[in-house]
Amino acid sequence: MPPRIATFEVDFWEQVKETETCWLWTASVDKWGYGQFGSRTAPPTMLKAHRVSWELVFGCIPNGLCVLHKCDVPRCVRPAHLFLGTVADNNLDMTRKGRNVFQTRNPVLKLGLEEVEEIRALRAAKIPLKELADRFGVRESTISRIANGIRRAG
Repeated sequence: MPPRIATFEVDFWEQVKETETCWLWTASVDKWGYGQFGSRTAPPTMLKAHRVSWELVFGCIPNGLCVLHKCDVPRCVRPAHLFLGTVADNNLDMTRKGRNVFQTRNPVLKLGLEEVEEIRALRAAKIPLKELADRFGVRESTISRIANGIRRAG
């Protein structure tokens, strides 16, 4: 029997598990949980699986647009769960769904808005980073970024 020669598309869909709701990417994921798929180019690069799904089904993604998830499941590649939008659309969608890091409903945050305000006030009063980091249970770099307005919390 001759060796199987798989196509890019066949290889891609073999890595997908269809459930009643989402179609989940079963291969490699990035640190945010988004599926990634090898490009087969030289040098090889990792492509976002949800973007590959979009292009296989709907065609090219216009410049400047992102592929967004209706379902908010990073591993989902089900075409019906994906839509195109700008970075601004993505940010608005994230905010509406309560996933913006500056919102209080984000379960990943270690610090609330009151603590952030307190950190900023204490830092303005010249309290050392290490002391604040120990007090709030986060890294000094997190305290510095909060104090400098670069991020809300860590």
